Amino acid sequence: MAKSKRMITVRAGRLFFGVAYTQARACDPPQVRAAKSKVTTAARRKVNLRRAWQKLMLTLGANFRQRDLVVTLSYDDAHHPAGRKAANACLAKYLTLLRRSFRQEGRKLKYVYCTESVHSEGRWHHHLVIPETSYETIRSLWAFGSDIEIDTIDMWGYQELAKYLTKEAREPGAAVGARSWSCSRNLDRPTRESVMVEDYVTLSPPPGAVVLEKDSMVNEWGSYEYICCLLPEEPPARRARPPMRR
Repeated sequence: MAKSKRMITVRAGRLFFGVAYTQARACDPPQVRAAKSKVTTAARRKVNLRRAWQKLMLTLGANFRQRDLVVTLSYDDAHHPAGRKAANACLAKYLTLLRRSFRQEGRKLKYVYCTESVHSEGRWHHHLVIPETSYETIRSLWAFGSDIEIDTIDMWGYQELAKYLTKEAREPGAAVGARSWSCSRNLDRPTRESVMVEDYVTLSPPPGAVVLEKDSMVNEWGSYEYICCLLPEEPPARRARPPMRR
């Protein structure tokens, strides 16, 4: 008998999404196809992830660990830029210095940032997500003000952080179609897999995962299951010991 259940999984670092649903077949009678189409539609809505914050959440999950940093860079009066273009030019200078610092440590800098002003009464500032590094390095390289806030991703959570970084695009007065965030070119992409499975296969969280959201739907001819969870953090890779000299 042909497999009639579709399973889609999305992996972005520690973030894991999965959905399994009954899929209509060409030989199904109209009433059966209609019933199966309902669960198919509900399932696809869960994993399409078309909103800006959802795409950013996956990007963050695929590239940053929870102990990585969320940095807010603000300007003092003497250095406050005249507009977005000038603000982004200041940030570009900062990223050049930060990239050089990472390179000296033998690391590559990854980043996601957004430049905002609307919700802060017209004062420009930047929110920047970067790998864990020295707080002193972060502060010493920013030459445009002393008001710098540093959090870790686990103080936010991937979902709430993604919503926060895309909030200005949803506020009144925001430019229509303006992209709310930018990133470095060396970011990893989430992985997505879609396969057909047997009808008896069920969706369950991987061992040790923390379930963030679950949903399901059942009717006479079909069903779907959805799960979103945070996978256990992998232990850091051990460095190989140098060969012993004789």
